[in-house]
Amino acid sequence: MERYDRQMRVANIGKKGQETLLSKTILIVGVGAIGSYAAEICARMGFGELILIDRDYVELSNLQRQSLFTEKDALEKQAKAYAAQKALRLINSNIKIDYLVDDANMTSLTPFAQKVDYILDCTDNFMTRNFLNQFCLINQIPWIFTSCAGNYANLMPIVPPDSACLYCLLGNIPQTNTASCDIIGVDGALIPIVAGMQVSLLTQMIINPDFKSNTYYQLDNRQFTFQSIEVPKRPDCPGCTSEKSLSEVPFSEQMVALCGRDTVQFRLPNKSNYREIKQLLAEQKITYKENPALLSFQYKKFQFVIFKNGRVLLHGTENLAEAKKTYQLFFN
Repeated sequence: MERYDRQMRVANIGKKGQETLLSKTILIVGVGAIGSYAAEICARMGFGELILIDRDYVELSNLQRQSLFTEKDALEKQAKAYAAQKALRLINSNIKIDYLVDDANMTSLTPFAQKVDYILDCTDNFMTRNFLNQFCLINQIPWIFTSCAGNYANLMPIVPPDSACLYCLLGNIPQTNTASCDIIGVDGALIPIVAGMQVSLLTQMIINPDFKSNTYYQLDNRQFTFQSIEVPKRPDCPGCTSEKSLSEVPFSEQMVALCGRDTVQFRLPNKSNYREIKQLLAEQKITYKENPALLSFQYKKFQFVIFKNGRVLLHGTENLAEAKKTYQLFFN
């Protein structure tokens, strides 16, 4: 406990609060900008177990705003969840850290539903947040909605089944993601601020018996303004009152152009058979790189990145027809 001495001196935490943090399991969905900072703060503060899930890998453009990762990680295309847990274990070897390179979906998250105490939303799209909203309502897991783009950050703690949910806040989940940081960018200095606020809310949710949810927070770090708005639970909310079961089709099973990334995403029918893929590449005299989470190779102007779970990223085009034609040169 000595390493948490300065933290335990804080009146509202103390030794009892620290012991409570050490007993909690936190699932962090998305280990990019907000998620990498939030995971580092959680590890240093001594949350007992962290589970990291992210489907992506480290790129050079990530380093402007994502902690834990290095140029070496980007060069080797290390999976973010893998690289983050490796870095965190060097920061705090006394806590448990697990990771998963995958989408956040029913198949990937259900095994954790009974062991997770809280979930941090560190994603970059409302499709996943919509899933998290319903997943947490069904399993009654407290979570914190967080988003960040440009100079703005948004947070709202959600405590099912009693508090307002994401639908109560937004009315309807937006179909388009016009505030994505891939489109409008993000101020790198804003990221650690909002991650700190997210973990501060998480800490209060855990140790403060009088914690009040139903509050939405917004920060503008250009104007240095901060506001909080009460969000009542809506009696007609389609999220809170829905009896529908969650879709079990992961986002990554769709062929889709990834906005702002000049990339199209595919899904193999089964998990990746690296042995078969490497044999094909050897026959075509195409060199490849491999690490614990993925295999990648270059073909003309295109770069293929193949994850173990069968997800394939084709970099170099957003044109679905061109991407599909190139993809089918190698995969059925």
